[in-house]
Amino acid sequence: MNRSSKGFGLAGVLFAVIVMMLTAFFGARADASQINEPTSQLQR
Repeated sequence: MNRSSKGFGLAGVLFAVIVMMLTAFFGARADASQINEPTSQLQR
């Protein structure tokens, strides 16, 4: 029981790290796309 819960905890940590990395990556891409086209964002 303890081993499975510990393994799940490590898997959960790895999953959270991967999700945060993907979120930061796509967030940076979204910020870059907004900076590249400021006029289209202001006109809307």
